[in-house]
Amino acid sequence: MEDRAREIELFEKEQRSQKRALYLRYGAEYLLWFAVGGFLLFWSFHTTDPRYAKLAFWSGIGLGDGGMLMAMIRGRQEGERRGIL
Repeated sequence: MEDRAREIELFEKEQRSQKRALYLRYGAEYLLWFAVGGFLLFWSFHTTDPRYAKLAFWSGIGLGDGGMLMAMIRGRQEGERRGIL
C-alpha cells in the first residue's frame, strides 16, 4: 500500500513539474509577444510620420495579438501531447 502511495506521489510531483515548466516556457513567450506588440503600439503614438505610425500601429496589433494567440495554442497543444492538460 505504501509503495502505491509513493508511486502516485512521484507521478503527481512529475506532473506538477512538467506543468510548471510548460507554463513558464509559454508564459515567457506570451509576455515577449505582449512586449513586442506594446512597443510597436507605443512607438506608433510617438512617431511623427503618419505612414510609419500606421504601419507600427497595425504591426503591433498583428504581431502582438498573433504572437500571444500562437503561444497559447502551442502551449495547449504541447500540454495535450504530453498528457498533462
